[in-house]
Amino acid sequence: MITTIVLPDSSRVWLNSESYLKYPVRFAKNERNVILQGEGYFSVRKNVDSRFTVQTPHHTQIQVLGTEFNVEAYEKEDEVNTTLVSGKVQFQYDSERGKKRMDLLPGEKITYNSISGEVFVSRAAVLSDISWKEGKIILYKTPIEKALRMLSKRFNVDFVITDPALKENSFTGTFIHQRLDRILEHFRISSGLRFRYIETTDSTQEKSKIEIY
Repeated sequence: MITTIVLPDSSRVWLNSESYLKYPVRFAKNERNVILQGEGYFSVRKNVDSRFTVQTPHHTQIQVLGTEFNVEAYEKEDEVNTTLVSGKVQFQYDSERGKKRMDLLPGEKITYNSISGEVFVSRAAVLSDISWKEGKIILYKTPIEKALRMLSKRFNVDFVITDPALKENSFTGTFIHQRLDRILEHFRISSGLRFRYIETTDSTQEKSKIEIY
């Protein structure tokens, strides 16, 4: 489920499923600080006197004055991804030599691995990275594991790949408000993979599980 939040400064945030945002009722005069866990798309109202900072569970910060960008920072995942749509952001992260800072330009994406400390900056597939906030899933030569992560967030399910050879597959397609089974059927036709729901007697299990084989 996608949620839209209007912050005290009139900035807007779209939250993806399994995500939450912590923010004050009123921002301080010279700073606007929020804490994100999960994925959010930010449209920040420009204010040169008040920097806007997004903190994540991975000890990273994204600082801006006014811009639009997407942050993916799920606590259970090692990577933090930030895609800049417009404006300029500064990405801060921990390294062995202390805090590091990197500036992003529109159309760039930074990926930070909180375990290895590796950082990559690349050209972003912007439409794909932000399509979730419109209820769309856009894939372009997307590796199967990344595609399934996108589906997992969108439909609140877990996937288990039991055939390692399937990890070589990638997919291209645009899906607008389509059911999960229709999307997986597209995957089946294009790659030959099969899928089935895993039955369980565990009443505490919150998500359905789907085997990809």
